[in-house]
Amino acid sequence: MKPSARICLHALVASCTLVAVETESRAEPTLTPPAEIKAKVEAARPLRGAPIPSDLKSRLGTTHYDGHYNRTDKPFLIEGADEIQRLGLGVAKFWLHEAGLPGYRYNSDWGIPLDRDLVNVLKHPYYKAALSHPFSTVILEVFPLVGDKSNFFTGESDFADEEKEFHAIASYLLKTYADRDIRFILQNWEGDWVLRRKDWTTWHTVPPEEVDRRCKEFVKSLAARQRGVERARQEVSATKAKVYHAAEVNRVWDGMDGIATLTTRVLPQVTVDLVSWSCYDGLGSAVRLWQGIEIIRQSMRPSPTFGKNAVFIGEIGRPEAGLKERDVVEFWDECMGVVFAMQIPLVVQWELYCNEPKDGTKQLRHPRRADELKGFWWIRPDGSLSYGGNYLSTLLKFAGTKLPAQTIEKLLSCDATAATAPAKADPKKPRP
Repeated sequence: MKPSARICLHALVASCTLVAVETESRAEPTLTPPAEIKAKVEAARPLRGAPIPSDLKSRLGTTHYDGHYNRTDKPFLIEGADEIQRLGLGVAKFWLHEAGLPGYRYNSDWGIPLDRDLVNVLKHPYYKAALSHPFSTVILEVFPLVGDKSNFFTGESDFADEEKEFHAIASYLLKTYADRDIRFILQNWEGDWVLRRKDWTTWHTVPPEEVDRRCKEFVKSLAARQRGVERARQEVSATKAKVYHAAEVNRVWDGMDGIATLTTRVLPQVTVDLVSWSCYDGLGSAVRLWQGIEIIRQSMRPSPTFGKNAVFIGEIGRPEAGLKERDVVEFWDECMGVVFAMQIPLVVQWELYCNEPKDGTKQLRHPRRADELKGFWWIRPDGSLSYGGNYLSTLLKFAGTKLPAQTIEKLLSCDATAATAPAKADPKKPRP
């Protein structure tokens, strides 16, 4: 369905949906008309001659976790951090949770007891080496400390552990990196999947009272994390480092169909510094991506830190296996047109090394060949830049100016295809 048609049906759908819907009245978001969006995005696209922001390095990043290949004999976390710096990116996203860190397994022996003390993880030599790079922003993805990501909020909790842990993490970062102008963002993993737990395919059948309970628990959890970070900021003032708390959402458009989401049921009830959007449900068009950001902005309660410009793209990617290079380049250029036109503060590509085998056996973490993977990558197993990685690296090279005509021509003249059939991501399926 086209976004314009979807908007017209919002009121009808919301009034007819009885399951997993807000009981209180909620104003419909005010969305920019599609024609206006398309014009603004076209005017901001680098391949259409638009200038590239000079601060792109401090806004563009990638994620490093659970890649299914490695290229050096270094500990995997350090290898990824080294590569992100080599690419010239100022933004890096890593996973932070207790012992094992299976997504950083190659050439690694973490040797950390399962005590859920995440400060000890940050003190590990691997993490200290990764954070020694001159990144301007480091995003740390922290899973719930109550239950686990597939069975969240099973009982009553005041979330004191969440507040205590986030206070400890924020305090450590503010003190340890006090002499650096760096910001850390602590956030959850795709919150709508956490909210739905194992009910992601049958969420519409979950009883309203259970939906309401989970939403209230999620509000309490985010509030506890925010309190922990705010207390640390108040206590540690003699520092150049900054620590912020973000909530990540990933099913924004479901809320426009009357389905309970973090955006519609949780964000309006809790103050957070930032909201990260894992935006696969917004990648159908520039209009859908743009309006999804507007929906989040109008739903959240931002702290005074960032105000209305508190929404960033925390995860965005497209599997390249089997796709034409030109199609991938056009995809990224349109997305960056939205980012630039809306002045989005951060955009984080998924991901440095691909983590998704075509056969779906993610738990089998042996190194894979390129033809075994879907192609969510900046760097391929052979060390070459992916189609999207080459485009984004080209933007970095010309940040502060425009792409030369010959560069645009070269990017748009690409028609090479991969040898395998296209692998499309299922935006409805969790991707832990």
